[in-house]
Amino acid sequence: MNNEDSLIHPLLKLAFDAMEDLVYIMAVENRQFVYCYVNRKAELSSGITSEYMGKNFFELYSERNQYEMAQYLHNKYSKVLIQAQSVRFDEGHLLPTGTLSGDSIISPIFDEHQNITHLVCMTRSYDERHHYQEKMQYYAYHDELTQLLNRRFLYEFVTQPAYLFMFDIDNLKYVNDTLGMESGDTLLVEVAGRLKRNFSSDYISIRLSGDEFILVSNREQEHPEQMAKIIISLMNEPFLFNNHQIKINVSVGIAFFSEDINISIALRRADIALYHAKTSGRNKHHLFCESTQYEQVVRFNYELALNSCLEKEELQLLYQPIYGNKQKQVVAVEALLRWKKDHKYMVSPADFIPVAEQTGLIIPIGEWVIRQACCDLTIIQAKYGQQTKIAINISRIQLSEPDFIDRINQILKEENVNPHYIDLEITESVAMIDTVSERSSLLKLREQGYTISIDDFGTGYSSLSTLTRLPIDNIKIDRSFVAQMNPPVLKALLAMAEALELHVVAEGIEEEEQWRQLIELGCNDFQGYWISYPMPLASLPDLPHFLSSFSNDYL
Repeated sequence: MNNEDSLIHPLLKLAFDAMEDLVYIMAVENRQFVYCYVNRKAELSSGITSEYMGKNFFELYSERNQYEMAQYLHNKYSKVLIQAQSVRFDEGHLLPTGTLSGDSIISPIFDEHQNITHLVCMTRSYDERHHYQEKMQYYAYHDELTQLLNRRFLYEFVTQPAYLFMFDIDNLKYVNDTLGMESGDTLLVEVAGRLKRNFSSDYISIRLSGDEFILVSNREQEHPEQMAKIIISLMNEPFLFNNHQIKINVSVGIAFFSEDINISIALRRADIALYHAKTSGRNKHHLFCESTQYEQVVRFNYELALNSCLEKEELQLLYQPIYGNKQKQVVAVEALLRWKKDHKYMVSPADFIPVAEQTGLIIPIGEWVIRQACCDLTIIQAKYGQQTKIAINISRIQLSEPDFIDRINQILKEENVNPHYIDLEITESVAMIDTVSERSSLLKLREQGYTISIDDFGTGYSSLSTLTRLPIDNIKIDRSFVAQMNPPVLKALLAMAEALELHVVAEGIEEEEQWRQLIELGCNDFQGYWISYPMPLASLPDLPHFLSSFSNDYL
């Protein structure tokens, strides 16, 4: 039983010796535990070599005058013998030798009569475990690629910086696309190396993510913009690797840190400053200023507020009549969305509509517009006649929704409105994209009775082929053409529309002379401030008052 070669298969012995864990196999003899095998790692760690095989704990440790250790191990193994099952022992216990125990598990081996003949102990060396923990801690707070400190370190250990200098590489994507991702990674490592070599212990270099870095200053600076220029200049020096010389540009955002803000706020401010610097051009820097109205901050605040605008009932529709000169009456009104934020501040559609489209909020907001317009249609028709239509603007985001047609039809059904009275306006930019799915959606809507119009016509340079492919009924000449009042151009537009059998509405009529000239050119329908300003439903002018504002020569 003392001969380990007869106990352990040679291949198994090789496997045990290759392990980083400590392996001990003890024979159970008269309730004593006798060494019969230790692997190479256990030999190196404990000093128990083959000459000690066949000895129990007390025999071995009495030679070392370590009786307490012998008793400790005997009690530990006896616990397994009593429970007749594997027992795990946690690491970190102080041993009688003054060292710390490693994490271990001792398992019994049974013979055919279910008697325990051997115990196998596998122990994780505490030194190895400690080294592993140190390694894990290192990687927890360092970026794997560049070996700089990371975002987690910034949040947990940087408490009182003076300034944050955030920068990113303007043209890293170009490097990745032309030289490959490995070259891009090499470039990031080189950038990190320059930070380490050129900034003293007064600065902490951090890689946030991707190509974004932070230089944290631990001391106040009279001219932080000067430090930003140093960073830009340092990074502008060419990088040489893989026989390629690479020149990069960086933009720097600077944020001042004080006791009344935390790291998250400081990072947000640095990011805002960086964005502002990047939009100003390459190799720029910007110091965050609380009094500045930054575009991305405004847009983010709009995004947050738009999430609750329906619930707070902050949206409203204004209506602007479209006058038909042949019919001598209002032929349609356009529903124009307005947002009164917090019921106090009117936000321009040019500011909040793009945010609603980017976030997808245009879907529920657009459905609210359709439903509200349908609800108001009865009053509008009572004022201007039963054939009056209502024009509703729809975005490409709405049109590209797979169930848009089903949703709009459901709303009209619930509000008891015929599609014949709904004019759906799309912008010329949407019409120019002209995808198969969108063209198909427009065709289905038109077949179901909706009128399809192109708004702001002439600003997107639509081709004739685009106009002939799209299922449209009307074009609305953009106000810029009306303001310029170039008769040959307007006449050409009207002739083209007539050839394509498209109805024309002239937008932006602001004075009677424009209206008069367009009538002489053959235009019939008009919309603009001279006709009527956009108004709340209750304030729309009555038909007799509306007509009395026109020159009798053209009625």
